[in-house]
Amino acid sequence: MTKIKDEEMALELFERAAIEHVRSNENSDYKSANRNYDLIVKAVAFLKNRGEVGLLSKFLSHDSDGVRVWAAAYLLPIQEYDAVKVLDAIANGPRGIQRLDAATTLSEWQKGNLKL
Repeated sequence: MTKIKDEEMALELFERAAIEHVRSNENSDYKSANRNYDLIVKAVAFLKNRGEVGLLSKFLSHDSDGVRVWAAAYLLPIQEYDAVKVLDAIANGPRGIQRLDAATTLSEWQKGNLKL
């Protein structure tokens, strides 16, 4: 894997990996889902190290529910209101894995169990 060089590269990696993670889960391809999860974590770690996790807020209006769920989850500690709003909308939306992911993320956040 190429080393992340800047915030733009981290954001592109995050978006691509989040999209692929959703696709992999929908296709029951857990190897690919796990690989893409690792890429999401890597991109977020890069942003955290630079104090730039807030840049993920651009994904709160993404076309993909999966990208929005991932972005909202990592934004909960710094942009709780907006993140909860996005997660709540997805959790109460149509059926699908993202609905469950959003509901679980919200529930665990509210219980204080989510450590990002």
